[in-house]
Amino acid sequence: MKYPKLTILGGLLLALVAWVLISGMEGDRPKAELNPAAATPGVGSVLVIGGNRATGLEVVRLLRARGEDVVVLVRPGSDASAAEALGARIVRGDVMNPPDLATALAAVPAGGQFRAIISTLGGTSLKGPRPDFDGNRNAVDAARVAGVERFLLVTMIGAGESLKAAPAIFRYFLRTVTPEKTKAEDYLKTSGLEFTIIRPGGLLNNEAQGKAYLTEDTQSMSWIRRADVAALTVQALDEPRAIGKVYHAFDPDRTRFWSIPAN
Repeated sequence: MKYPKLTILGGLLLALVAWVLISGMEGDRPKAELNPAAATPGVGSVLVIGGNRATGLEVVRLLRARGEDVVVLVRPGSDASAAEALGARIVRGDVMNPPDLATALAAVPAGGQFRAIISTLGGTSLKGPRPDFDGNRNAVDAARVAGVERFLLVTMIGAGESLKAAPAIFRYFLRTVTPEKTKAEDYLKTSGLEFTIIRPGGLLNNEAQGKAYLTEDTQSMSWIRRADVAALTVQALDEPRAIGKVYHAFDPDRTRFWSIPAN
């Protein structure tokens, strides 16, 4: 073909235009049966992997706001100042190196214990080893060795059986990421841990509005604020009814491309 790059670009542009025109879901989706008023913090520390930035940092912010002891595993050389300013305890290490996870899970006050791991782990490069599966697999293995029974994993819409729920343009650009997220979910499901998997859609960096909720409708898709994803994750942390569930984080006000806020 004479102009393959132009053909591919044109196809992607058409796909994006089509999605903008027809994307979105009208109406609400069935809400998960969770009671945030009844969910109180449990006993023990929480290890947040990916807690120095983005959604993970928002999780740390909420946990610290309610007085929880939070440990954040941060790679050497990465900026941990925001999490540290919130009062989280920082352990330097790489999730791709299993001994570093063991060190992090030993970082509890005398006589204390970890009650949960929350992972918002994801890679930013499309080349080389990705933490989406390997890193999360290491974290799951470390949890089992350390006796931490609760594990919450934030992945993305498009993983597992939700592949077609993601817009075609997302599926194309994340085609190397999605299979890794799916493998991580599958590994956690068969780990024997008390897991919860939360899948957000397109992520926004705005303040939480509190309208988003968790749904077991794995064909739902919306844009959503990172702070709202964090709030839903913390809501599920000590909720027994969330154990063993796969949820989509859904914002009924953000189901269309043009509903994305400007700031």
